[in-house]
Amino acid sequence: MIVKPKGYQSAAKDNVLEIFRYASAQIDGAPDPDSRRAASAHNGCVLIQAPTGAGKTLIAGLVAEEFSKDTKIVWLWFTPFAGLVEQARIAIKSQFQGLRVRDIGADRVAHSSRSGDVFVTTWAAVSGRKDGKRLRRDGDESVSLDGLLEQLRRHGFKIGVLVDEAHHTFTTGTESVKYYREVVQPDFTLMITATPDDQDAENFRKASGIAVMHRITVSRLDAVEAGLIKDGIKSVAYLAGDQHRELIDFGLAALGDGVRVHNAIKSELAAAGIDLVPLLLVQVSSTDKSVDKARKDLLALGIPDDAIAVYTSDEPSDDLMAVARDEAKEVLIFKMAVALGFDAPRAFTLVSMRGAQDKDFGTQIVGRILRVDWRLQGRNISDFLKYGYVFLADAEKQSGLVGAADRINDLRTELSSVSPFTMLVKIGETATLQVVQNGQPALIPKTWTPPVPAKYADTPESVLKPQVSTQDLLTGFIFPPRSAEPDDIYNPTAPSTPSSSPGTKQYGLRAGMPRIFKKEQLSLNTSGLLQCVEKRIRIDDKVFTEAFRQAVNIKRKEVDIFTHDVSYGEFQAHLSDGEIARRAQRLLFEPDYLDPRDLQAALVNKLKAEIKERGIFLELLDSPEKLRRAVHLILVSHPNLLRDTVRGCCADNAEVVDTAPLPESVSWPSGCTTALLGAYGAYPPDMNNDETAFAQLLDADMSGTVEWWHRNEPRKPHSVGLVMPDGKGYFPDYMVKVKGRNKGEGILLIEVKGEYLINSLNTPDKALASHKVYRKPLMVMKEISGRWMTLRFNEKTGKNEPDAIFRVEAMSEY
Repeated sequence: MIVKPKGYQSAAKDNVLEIFRYASAQIDGAPDPDSRRAASAHNGCVLIQAPTGAGKTLIAGLVAEEFSKDTKIVWLWFTPFAGLVEQARIAIKSQFQGLRVRDIGADRVAHSSRSGDVFVTTWAAVSGRKDGKRLRRDGDESVSLDGLLEQLRRHGFKIGVLVDEAHHTFTTGTESVKYYREVVQPDFTLMITATPDDQDAENFRKASGIAVMHRITVSRLDAVEAGLIKDGIKSVAYLAGDQHRELIDFGLAALGDGVRVHNAIKSELAAAGIDLVPLLLVQVSSTDKSVDKARKDLLALGIPDDAIAVYTSDEPSDDLMAVARDEAKEVLIFKMAVALGFDAPRAFTLVSMRGAQDKDFGTQIVGRILRVDWRLQGRNISDFLKYGYVFLADAEKQSGLVGAADRINDLRTELSSVSPFTMLVKIGETATLQVVQNGQPALIPKTWTPPVPAKYADTPESVLKPQVSTQDLLTGFIFPPRSAEPDDIYNPTAPSTPSSSPGTKQYGLRAGMPRIFKKEQLSLNTSGLLQCVEKRIRIDDKVFTEAFRQAVNIKRKEVDIFTHDVSYGEFQAHLSDGEIARRAQRLLFEPDYLDPRDLQAALVNKLKAEIKERGIFLELLDSPEKLRRAVHLILVSHPNLLRDTVRGCCADNAEVVDTAPLPESVSWPSGCTTALLGAYGAYPPDMNNDETAFAQLLDADMSGTVEWWHRNEPRKPHSVGLVMPDGKGYFPDYMVKVKGRNKGEGILLIEVKGEYLINSLNTPDKALASHKVYRKPLMVMKEISGRWMTLRFNEKTGKNEPDAIFRVEAMSEY
């Protein structure tokens, strides 16, 4: 052993050895395989849980090294990823002289084995179909791993398994558990992890046939006091108001803040005379261009290109380890879905563009910057250098960090004790190992059998036979016969298929009913519309100032994730030009009857005129790109500005033309309910519940206010329509001839909205629309109580809201 362990590490190591030595003595004295399995099942499995950086791997190596001196044993050391195998091999060789690393690929030979041999591999390399795994096939000079394990047992070796980051690939129901239980059959198992799940651990215990899983935990404070991990982690998030939240480049804000702190740490280390180059970790999203954007932003923030390293694999590898150690690199950009398994003690800062709601993932993210570099251990350093710093681009999705910290804080240093439920009992001259029940061994020896999980159990044939119920026996006598297929089960509520489709009937137009009405349509001359938009759009001082904004002041929230101490500050966050452009394009494309390029050109011309009028920002007149960016920012900051302008211009440029004549008769299903005041003497069959209820209200008028009503079908040659800002037609549900109405030739257009639809999609635009002849349509909704209400548009909120009770008698005034 080269590295001297800390006090808590020695205590954990001694605790594991105590348990393993007790089990080893019982295994050596056990008379049969079942007794040996019982000893191993009760005292042969230990789980060590400790924060990342606390030295779990060191403890495991110490256990393997020292136990190998007492017991003839060969170890299988499992890492979570193939890329970490070489890292583990190097660590074992350099730190544990009592262990010998063997090449599992070419050195699977039992006769040359000795106690303390270690084979390093992954579960993925050995579990699954035997013929699909190279290590489980015989080679020219070595046997299969399965064969090696059998030979080692025959040579008197015990088998030990050491699982690093056990939670990651070693869970119940996986092929690795099956291989562990059926092939490896270890006498001793030591699992180490920073992020265990209690339920997963219990499921694994049951599935693997382990009776007792001993737990040893190490607290964060023990590792802090030993100087192995930092005092804490400060998490920084950025909060913005609704107006600018979608436009801010939070990734750039987090990156800029991270670079600022990174440079401050670099200066602090240099001032203290510490020869250490800190590392800034940048975790980007999984999108294709995320790495390129991060690199571009880092260059703009002053990081030299040759100081930036990139790692894009989904798993850590030797390349990643090399970058973490190469102090010519100050920044490492990575996009791993699982940020675990690589050591970067010189990392102080991490910028995360990804969400970390999962607590396990949050624990691993924290672990990347929690370690203390060996050059800082035992030194008197400033408080600034005692912390790690995480900068979060997405504040709402980072709850995993706080959860991870709470989880780490919950750890208390606890040791385990030997399980007293197995003992060697001597009956005459024969020693037997018995499982103690109720504190007493049995007088008559009883073989202990490990529990078999359902997945691996051989199911008796009797269990597979269907159970016969009383109903089965009495079928045909009391109960009706069962259908052979579930789909044949009779469902009395299922709709029956009609024997034939209903007939149709011609419904004639009521006498004296006019057939031709007025509809709006957009003029095909769009040049006049563009001129109108350019002339009418209003760029006041507030809008003009907004056009040239580069950054906004937002709130910077800093949280110590372990103590929950919170502090707030202000931060200047840059606006995202890309997001501004994307949102502006959507607004420019809304009026699909206008070419968005022409519309943008008209708006640029308007802005140029405003710049000349005000005599400021004149230098922008020669920069088309900056003018377009300014126009885009105006649009996204004031989205209704263009919509309202286009609405007004559409109304001014709309043409009023005659509709096609209403059909003299319509073909509807026979049996439509009679409507006394309906245009065709019946209720149309295609109306929804609210539309039908409103038509019934109109038809029940006894005051003579309603002379007739007509269901205005959408997009028909005879439909009455209004032009909307997007150029599409708006066809109110009803046309009603109202007695005594002096507006709109006595015709009132009415739109019926469900209560949940009063502010859906383009409903607010409909609320502001006005027909050149029939005026503004009335919008109504039915409350849950059944009462009908009129709706009005609230300009302050930009939403429709109930206004007054609808009354048929008041229709002449609407």
